[in-house]
Amino acid sequence: MSLDPTFRKEAEELVKEQMATYDPSHDWLHVDRVRRQALKIAKEESGQGKNVDFELVELAALFHDIGDAKFHKEGQPTGREIVMAFMSKYDYKKADDVAKIVENVSFRKELAGIKNEWAESCIELHIVQDADKLDAIGAFGIMRCAAYSGYKNRPLYDPEEKAQLNMTYEQYQAQTKANTGCAISHFHEKLFRLKDMMKTPTAIKMAEKRHNLMVTFVQQIEEEYSMDE
Repeated sequence: MSLDPTFRKEAEELVKEQMATYDPSHDWLHVDRVRRQALKIAKEESGQGKNVDFELVELAALFHDIGDAKFHKEGQPTGREIVMAFMSKYDYKKADDVAKIVENVSFRKELAGIKNEWAESCIELHIVQDADKLDAIGAFGIMRCAAYSGYKNRPLYDPEEKAQLNMTYEQYQAQTKANTGCAISHFHEKLFRLKDMMKTPTAIKMAEKRHNLMVTFVQQIEEEYSMDE
């Protein structure tokens, strides 16, 4: 079942308004790519016999970055509050399901290791998570990493910096709060891990090519810096 066109348009306008102050790595165009990717994965997984709620996937993908912790300021409403307030105007029956996915979609939540039966079994959550991760790797992932590093005024490459491989949740939170780490270190600390965190068979297949592109890119950066070309 697809979304009502008027409802979809209003949802898109809300997202564009919320993303207007975010940098290009988390703008409306990123959200739209995740939405389209999520619907593509949903179609593939549904074709393999899985029961997927396409409405839920599309709305959760649209709203997945609302209230993002990286941009959230004290006193502002949370992502759940914004989503629930919007959908209450339409008396949307799946509002709580959408908000629940939005609350649990992030890499931080996965890194924290919070597990429960719902998070382990919700195919719509897995699809949106995978779609978001796919946009964090590959060609768009490379550009998004550079864009966010520029937004946070972080160096693109620091040869003296040692990336923390397999960071714990606490280390990741501390580094994010301290605004440290160059762009290339981010590949080692997060982006290279995402391929093995995919949950749907569709995304697992797609991630391989994008991951390999990033590996080649970082190797080229190392070669160019060391003058080994």
